[in-house]
Amino acid sequence: MTFHIDTSTGKKLGIAALIGRIDSKNSSELITSFALWQQQTSLFVFDCARLDFIDSSGLGAIVSCLRNAIEHNGDLKLANLSPKVSMVFEITKAKKLFSMFPDTGSAIQSFETNGTE
Repeated sequence: MTFHIDTSTGKKLGIAALIGRIDSKNSSELITSFALWQQQTSLFVFDCARLDFIDSSGLGAIVSCLRNAIEHNGDLKLANLSPKVSMVFEITKAKKLFSMFPDTGSAIQSFETNGTE
């Protein structure tokens, strides 16, 4: 995972690139990292372009991140989901919980247009 702050929309957005696998072996690492990232911002985009695999533990971790963002008056959006990863969100109906975008730029721009502070 990599993380950086983007301010191109005039807002402080946390952009996290999820890489490889998110599964039972490392899903707690995502939750721990997210808690640290929340010290910098409450608005997030998870760039999933290099996410190859996600299991139920990984999905649970991402849902937990969304819940924590919302609890802190923020939001979490997903971008660049591969068909394989997208299918996990589709089958579990978790897709209904998230705003999903075809690319990171679209996700970033959505914060500009929807008034999220």
